[in-house]
Amino acid sequence: MTLVYCDIVPQANGWCFLSEEGQSAVYPSYRLAVEAARQHLESQRAQRKLTVIRQQDLRGHMLEVAGIAQAWSPEGNTGTDGRA
Repeated sequence: MTLVYCDIVPQANGWCFLSEEGQSAVYPSYRLAVEAARQHLESQRAQRKLTVIRQQDLRGHMLEVAGIAQAWSPEGNTGTDGRA
């Protein structure tokens, strides 16, 4: 299987994701960009590709985003470990 990365990165006016196909539209929130990336990657799974969603930290390193419950909880916490 092929490993496919989808990176969530900040933009001047919001957030976007980068994938094999290029850059997505810019979304006004981190949460919307992650949801759009997950929907985009659903089609990749049908092609037997393993997908990894990553986000850029403050130093420019890419960190894997955990499950959607941890990436964006109903309490409003963001981050890979559920902390704000």
